[in-house]
Amino acid sequence: MSRFDSGSGDDRRASPRLNTNRSGKVLCGAFAWDCVIKDVSDGGARILMLSGSTPPTNVQLIDLVGGFAHDVKVAWRKDRELGLTFLRSHDLRGLAPASLQTAKRIWLAAQSRASTG
Repeated sequence: MSRFDSGSGDDRRASPRLNTNRSGKVLCGAFAWDCVIKDVSDGGARILMLSGSTPPTNVQLIDLVGGFAHDVKVAWRKDRELGLTFLRSHDLRGLAPASLQTAKRIWLAAQSRASTG
């Protein structure tokens, strides 16, 4: 039985999750931690922190593959796994406001490494 269901076989989530296993970064001010985005839905994501760091409740999740930054709230924690609720999403692939410049730089650096690697 999954820890996300009630045991009745019915999934209680508002929207289905899609497995992704994408590279990501958790950003909080000047700090950025590597993570793996295990799965996503319209309302949130489940991530695995690659370090033992514990980010605060409100952070930004950068999807290095998809090119999005999500303002998120940590809904639950279990060891190095975190469940995140999306508060707002930003497309980094075009023009981005000044408040997203750190996220955009991180995403562009990941794109540069991917194209040269």
